[in-house]
Amino acid sequence: MKKIFLNILVLALTLSLFIACSSKVEDVSPKVDGLGGDTWVKQPIDTWLEQTFTKPYNIEVKYRWDPYEIPLNKTLVPPLVSKVQPTMEAVKAIWIDPYEAEAGTDFIKKFCPKQYILVGSLNWNNDGTVVLGTAEGGRKVTLYDINDFNKKDVEGVKRMLHTIHHEFGHILHQNILYPLLYKQITPGSYTSNWYNVSDGMALALGYITPYSMLTTDEDFVEVLATMLVEGKPGFDALINKSTTATGRASLRQKEQIVVDYMKKTYNIDFRSLQARIQTAITNFTK
Repeated sequence: MKKIFLNILVLALTLSLFIACSSKVEDVSPKVDGLGGDTWVKQPIDTWLEQTFTKPYNIEVKYRWDPYEIPLNKTLVPPLVSKVQPTMEAVKAIWIDPYEAEAGTDFIKKFCPKQYILVGSLNWNNDGTVVLGTAEGGRKVTLYDINDFNKKDVEGVKRMLHTIHHEFGHILHQNILYPLLYKQITPGSYTSNWYNVSDGMALALGYITPYSMLTTDEDFVEVLATMLVEGKPGFDALINKSTTATGRASLRQKEQIVVDYMKKTYNIDFRSLQARIQTAITNFTK
């Protein structure tokens, strides 16, 4: 009887464990905020972003970590919350405000990307280069290296705003292409190995940066962004560093096409926009 009782007890425990294990179902489906996903308490930074970007321009700024918004094959870290507002203040002051003053609010609403994704760290490539920002379909911009942002670091601020003006330049030319003449200024020199080219060599060949040598599209937006962020004196200084007359002439031709394109296509006085951005950089970083 004792043996039968023990057997029954063991069987009962086994069935109990089996039922317990069988009834445990793990939900691994993606969670969506507001639809059963993670919940969070609204902070002052959320109110500021909403009032500064979402309501006036319909721009969403995402800083809370979302792995589905970034490359899954990269090692990246979230942004520090303390860096979010200073970063986006720079975006507002040095990108949105000057364009809005020159082209109007409707221009910003029509052409601005509708989502900014902020990432704390740099996005390193296998070849040793880094991605500072990306634009997808003219609707989403991802900014990297937010955790190192310092508004008193003039070169750092200019580097980040160069990325933003570069990506916005893509949005503009994807809506209305720049003149085909641009493609004929330095044909045959574009290369995927741009990262092996020095600054001096690029300038000598008629490119404002080595990255300009990737494609004509990248060339166009690099000239546009450099002109805006460096200002006319800074851009002139770069051209004067070119060791060849051909390189200097090519850069001047590209410069003029950018100025004419912005006026004819979007009715923007580029020189006025350039001056506004220089003033904004000075005021923001002082």
